[in-house]
Amino acid sequence: MTSAGGTGPRLLTISAATPEELERETDRLAEQLDALAAGRSTGPDRPDRPDRPDGLSGLSGLSRRLRQRPALEHRRALVTTDPARAAHHLRERDPRQLVTARADPDRPVVFLAAGVGDHYLGMTAGLQRRLPVYAAHLRTCLRELDRELGGDLGAFLSRAAADSAGARRVGVPAGPADGAAGPAIDDTEVAQPAVFAVQYAMAATLQSLGVRPTALLGYSLGEYVAACLAGILPLDQAATLVARRARLVSELPAGGGMLAVMAGAEAVTPHLVTGRVALAALNGPELTVLSGYSTDLDRVAERLVGRGIACQPMAARHAFHSPLMAPVTARLRELVAGFRLRPPHVPVLSNGSGTWMGEEATGPDYWADQLCGTVRFTDDLAELWRLKSPVLVELGPGQGLIRLAMRSPDRPAEHGSVAVPTLPGPLERRPDTVVFLDAVARLWAAGTGVDLAGVP
Repeated sequence: MTSAGGTGPRLLTISAATPEELERETDRLAEQLDALAAGRSTGPDRPDRPDRPDGLSGLSGLSRRLRQRPALEHRRALVTTDPARAAHHLRERDPRQLVTARADPDRPVVFLAAGVGDHYLGMTAGLQRRLPVYAAHLRTCLRELDRELGGDLGAFLSRAAADSAGARRVGVPAGPADGAAGPAIDDTEVAQPAVFAVQYAMAATLQSLGVRPTALLGYSLGEYVAACLAGILPLDQAATLVARRARLVSELPAGGGMLAVMAGAEAVTPHLVTGRVALAALNGPELTVLSGYSTDLDRVAERLVGRGIACQPMAARHAFHSPLMAPVTARLRELVAGFRLRPPHVPVLSNGSGTWMGEEATGPDYWADQLCGTVRFTDDLAELWRLKSPVLVELGPGQGLIRLAMRSPDRPAEHGSVAVPTLPGPLERRPDTVVFLDAVARLWAAGTGVDLAGVP
């Protein structure tokens, strides 16, 4: 992996055989950064060439030299664009800026793939410019999706305006990139394939850097990402299934919606309406999602609020994971029946059963009926937390799945896990390049096998 540009955020890494040596190396790096900030040379590869006044060219060279050193057990890393500020963070041992950990290569790594909700126009626009390997994987996936959709999905993911801080939701139109009439980023036939593509490309990029998942867990649409990564479906067939599924859902009659309820299933179940309001997802002991006809959801919400239970309508335009999706399942079953599904070569947790996928993963019924069934994410998390000190890597924008995982009642008190978001959410101000490099820093520090030579 190489950088398309000479400037931008840089990853600085330190490692040592002992904690005491790590502290000495930290002080030594702070001194080098002070020299950069003052415009002085910091290495033998730059004897006759003064640093630029802003220190950026020297910061890039220092980053490369640090990454060429052997990676020892005790590690520290930070992402920065400013040598002086980085030196300050190092001297202060600022835990908000520094990643410090003891590498453990035996830790399981779990890739988490989300559904829609935290997507936005232009997500990963910066990464597409900065990381050629990410851009290549994304283009490969988009070609497969566009073949089914007959459009240019990449236009929704390359908006430069959305890469600037704070411009993801505010001030960036949700319509087509060229301003013409057409689908918007929140429309199902755009949002779901776009989120699939972004997460597939992120997983492929991380794997190219040496980060291999021990297990996979997808949420709703994310389960199709997991299926593709696990080899149940090859990319071309997974993309066809996701695009066709999104199109079929978008053609369903309007009138459906979803409701987040701040209560467990026991408190909510008595208020369901058979055939009209169903349990869409079990996300935690005090978080349930309902799905059904909007008019019925409004009545259910009114009753729940009257009993002191908070509710929040969701932005979904359809009643996913409810019987209202039934008209789509027969056509999906017919489509998947023409595919050759294989057993997963990486263990995958199932939304349907709440445990590890078995033979059902190789049959069309599972992938057709998934659209109507309840997402048993609470049970999935219980299984996930049976793993010892996992490294949780969220592939999509935001940290929704990580937050649910860390709040799970099944999380051990001394879990020792690491939570790694890879992309900013819709309201986060950090650029996607910074969030990604911070993710690489955390993965490297944890000992997941990151090849720093491939990091820009």
